[in-house]
Amino acid sequence: MSDEHRPDPDRILESLKKESGKQERGHFRVFFGMCPGVGKTYAMLKAAQEQIRQGADLVVGVVETHGRRETEELLADLAVVPRKAIQYKDTVLLEMDLDAILQRRPAVVLVDELAHTNAPGSRHPKRYQDVIEILEAGIDVYSTVNVQHLESRADLVQQITGVRVQERIPDSILDLASQIELVDMTAQGLLKRMKEGKVYQGDRAVRAEENFFREAHLTALRELALRYTAERVDQDLQNQMVVQQIQGPWNTQERLLVAVSHSPFSGRLIRATRRMAAGLEAPWIALHVDTGEILSDEDKSMLLKNLSLARELGAEVVSVRGSAIAESIHQVSHERNITQIVMGRPERRWWERLSGQGSLLDQLVRKSSAVDVHIIRQEDVRRTSRWRWVPPGFDAGAAAYWNTFWFVMGVSFVSRLLLPLIGYRAVGFVFLIAMLLTGLVTTQGPILFAAGLSALIWNYFFIPPIMTFAISAPEDVMMCVAYFLVALASGVLAARIRARDRDLEGREKRTRALYELVREFSSSLTPWEVCQAASQALEGLLNGKVKILRVDKDGRLERKPYNESRLDEKDLAQALWTFENSKNAGWRTETLSQSRALSVPLKTKDALAGVLLFYPREKTVLSLDQQTLLENICAQTGLALDRLRLQKQSEQVKVLEASESLHQALLNSVSHELRTPLTAIIGSASAVLDEKVSERKDVRDQLAQEIVDASLRLNQVVENLLDMSRLNSGVLRLNKEWVDLEDVLSGLSGKLGRLVAHHRLTTVNEAGSCFVQIDEKLFLHVLLNLIGNAARYAPVESEIQLRLERAGDRVVLRVLDEGPGIPQENLQRIFDAFYRVPGSVTGGVGLGLAIVKALVEAHGGRVYAQNRKDMSGAEFVIELPYVNPPGSWKVCNERGIEKSSGD
Repeated sequence: MSDEHRPDPDRILESLKKESGKQERGHFRVFFGMCPGVGKTYAMLKAAQEQIRQGADLVVGVVETHGRRETEELLADLAVVPRKAIQYKDTVLLEMDLDAILQRRPAVVLVDELAHTNAPGSRHPKRYQDVIEILEAGIDVYSTVNVQHLESRADLVQQITGVRVQERIPDSILDLASQIELVDMTAQGLLKRMKEGKVYQGDRAVRAEENFFREAHLTALRELALRYTAERVDQDLQNQMVVQQIQGPWNTQERLLVAVSHSPFSGRLIRATRRMAAGLEAPWIALHVDTGEILSDEDKSMLLKNLSLARELGAEVVSVRGSAIAESIHQVSHERNITQIVMGRPERRWWERLSGQGSLLDQLVRKSSAVDVHIIRQEDVRRTSRWRWVPPGFDAGAAAYWNTFWFVMGVSFVSRLLLPLIGYRAVGFVFLIAMLLTGLVTTQGPILFAAGLSALIWNYFFIPPIMTFAISAPEDVMMCVAYFLVALASGVLAARIRARDRDLEGREKRTRALYELVREFSSSLTPWEVCQAASQALEGLLNGKVKILRVDKDGRLERKPYNESRLDEKDLAQALWTFENSKNAGWRTETLSQSRALSVPLKTKDALAGVLLFYPREKTVLSLDQQTLLENICAQTGLALDRLRLQKQSEQVKVLEASESLHQALLNSVSHELRTPLTAIIGSASAVLDEKVSERKDVRDQLAQEIVDASLRLNQVVENLLDMSRLNSGVLRLNKEWVDLEDVLSGLSGKLGRLVAHHRLTTVNEAGSCFVQIDEKLFLHVLLNLIGNAARYAPVESEIQLRLERAGDRVVLRVLDEGPGIPQENLQRIFDAFYRVPGSVTGGVGLGLAIVKALVEAHGGRVYAQNRKDMSGAEFVIELPYVNPPGSWKVCNERGIEKSSGD
């Protein structure tokens, strides 16, 4: 194949990677439609029936028929994997059983409604994530999705229909699909199906017709679906043309290309191309061909301005290296399937006439005969354009010329020694070899210097007559002139090769730096780490200083850089302008061009993540590669900061969901706990008011006792809620005083009332009279909660035992019951707020033990639970610190000692 039609190896490699990735995964077939009701599930089931007839092992993972008879008939003969039941709140939800499918490993699985959100507790939050895992296991998947569920189309769908679609999938999911089938239907046909009850039924159908299913909405959604499918098919066509090396272009869709340079006329070409592309509704490319020409700062600024204009107008900017502009334009046009090229009218120069190549237009028309070329009129090209000679690379330092001089002197000395052996003509070849070596290590300026110096030395010291610039033999004159030209050309070519190598090394360095930067971004956990990585990368590559201002949680630009204590007022004003206008400003731009810094917006998909300020140490204009590198790093930085923001929002959403779930659970529990005693109070009080009931004393007393019991229960619930509220707010304060625990335990039975009326409460005091510094009222509340908890779970007439002990510097109080005990896996959680052991008896909101734990810890102690070892039952242990009381009190010993009467 000739070079003229050689495809881009990078694009071939990219296309092959996509194809190989699809081959490694299962085959993904998507049935795509504009909205519900067009028949996607029906088409998927028809395709499944065809696979069954061919002997495929096919199962149904999940298919929603929505009561449609035709769909249910197609589903009847298919093997269905039973769905998995997931308990959520008070409801049982049925979801696709991913584990069962992976264990079954069929050849094909049907997964309806790709954008579905799974029930809480599923392995993945979204169904498309289940599909990815199935595909990675090598299983083929058939699925369905509507255009409104695509992330890139969601905002447009909301604008059209006024409905915010909540269930979305990333567009990249459909990139995994090896086959997308459009299931299409006219808006009138879908509305007819709606009226026939084949989409929705009853009131739901009426509401759908009044809102989402309007003819204008459906027509717009149909256009979106058709356009997306066309774009996907066009992308597949381009990949196939690249891989199979098909010669194009094929005019399946118009694509425009405009050639952009540092010419001031390029702006007019860009705007004209934008108008043409908008009229054709076609994509367009702004192409810059870097021929290696050395540009002045003014030309660099103009080039960057033109490319920036193209980006703002929606072009895809492409920059390529090439010595021949026409060849490069033709190559890109061939690779991108360009159908129309826009360019200015070129001026035909005298050397183009002599060479017979013709102008750039002539060359392009010859090479791209299948592409339409548009010539845009320009203003008096001959008057404004002029030829300008640029010196060939005199940008080397004095050291390069100094080293070149001594190198040529060394070669001259060696040649003088070899002159008797090889002759003066062979010395010219020695100098020629030296020129080639010089071209490998330096630039064109020193090469030109070495060529002239070596020609003079050879003439003066070696060509007869020596020690003079005169040359006697005509052939020596020709040989000296030829040597100079050959040496100069060889050196220049060698310098170009070296420049190409440097360019490749620079690109490799930039690519490697971007790779390392993206890898650092992926592992960064905080915005500070992202900003630090971006700053270090830019400062190392572009020789400048970087400051980054991030956007705060309120969407405003922060005034303080992440790595600086302050920012100059002028730079801050410039950054604010960039933030508000989302455009570059400052150094070498049209806005605030005299500024010492260049401000670049850190863009995300929908907004800005901040502003980057770049302070160059050298005042030269950034090259196109450097400008592209700066923009790429800024783009990656913005995406990394946005990723962290979204990750934080996701965590906050999870916390809010957990809080909402907890709030709902609390509300349900508290409402139940309040309603039960209130119902008993109201019922008993109403019965007391009945004259027949009030005449019977025994019934009246029983009802009064029920009112008291219900009131006590209600009071306990309210006290627990108030105590937890005070504990969480930090309002609760301890009023500590010296209290004898023996007195507390002895007077406890009178405070329990009917709480332990059906149990035997016993006290075992192994510590005797023992004084501790506690808040007696709150500590009594602890004991009431523990005893009430024991009474709730222990059998009737069983024993509840309180045991007081002394263990070193701790006072230990145990509450033991004869209930069923606590499951081992729940021992660590029973003190959590609102937690109740599964299967436990009804009653309580799960706050009593949490309050016990908080109050005991506030006293400097600890509380824990364990199961009794001597018999069935639970044991709650309170440990309080013990210190000697004041002198007016005697210290309790191991077996108990009486109180003193005073000093």
